[in-house]
Amino acid sequence: MGSLDGKIAIVTGTSRGVGVGIAHELLRAGATVVGCSRKPLDTIPGTDEHPDWADRSAQLVCDQGDHPAIDAMVQQVADTYGRIDILVNNAGGTVPAPHAEDIPELVQKIQGAPRSDDDYERTVLFHAFAIQMNLTSPLWFAIRVYRQMRRQDGTGCIINISSGASHPAGSPTLVSYGAAKSGLNHLTRSLAEEWGPHARVNAIALGPHITENFRSFVLPNDDPTGANYFARIPLQRGGEPEEVGRTCVFLAGGGADFINGTTIEIDGGMMPGVLYEAGLKTITDLL
Repeated sequence: MGSLDGKIAIVTGTSRGVGVGIAHELLRAGATVVGCSRKPLDTIPGTDEHPDWADRSAQLVCDQGDHPAIDAMVQQVADTYGRIDILVNNAGGTVPAPHAEDIPELVQKIQGAPRSDDDYERTVLFHAFAIQMNLTSPLWFAIRVYRQMRRQDGTGCIINISSGASHPAGSPTLVSYGAAKSGLNHLTRSLAEEWGPHARVNAIALGPHITENFRSFVLPNDDPTGANYFARIPLQRGGEPEEVGRTCVFLAGGGADFINGTTIEIDGGMMPGVLYEAGLKTITDLL
């Protein structure tokens, strides 16, 4: 029997990348998983290859920048399955920027922030979008799911996906994103203190993980395998989405029930700041 048999989980940002890896590992452990993305998808990618997973999963549409959409989605999950045991706040992200005070149009376009022809407004909207998607929206999701969890028996599990950019050493090239993820770590601790015993709240701070976006926007053309890039990491490789998923299973699966308010780093032992210049190279090459 799986450690998550009978559990109902919501995972945000399951159109690709780390979110898909998390969803797959929760399914492998026995959970029913409802994913979401801004654009409609028939299923969580990859679940149609496993008939049992397909029976225990669904993909809904939810723009996490829209709090009524969050409310409607969570209510739909609660109405369909009767409860929510796990929330993984995975959706978020950004792209590095050469200068925090002047965001180029290409960087704004890649990030997906609202567009503007005015350079100051474009810069403001870029940073506001990063904070919204990486701090405020996860808070909205956590609040809405907790309002369901507090009415249930047992203790729910909320996991916020953070980043090594949250380190107190600072995150040049990722200023607003790093600030938002640092805030997410603090939020995690605060909510854990407020919401026990109805819910445990923890965070996972990621180093570089191998996803399609990582290959496209981080690894430079002259280092497609990442051999030079990962030389700065003690394990000399990037993480895999499934490794994040297995950490989520650990936190939610009953063997870590006294872990609460903690941020777990999954970064291969990376020193703070060592990859900022390397991670910026793909963007500067495009510019």
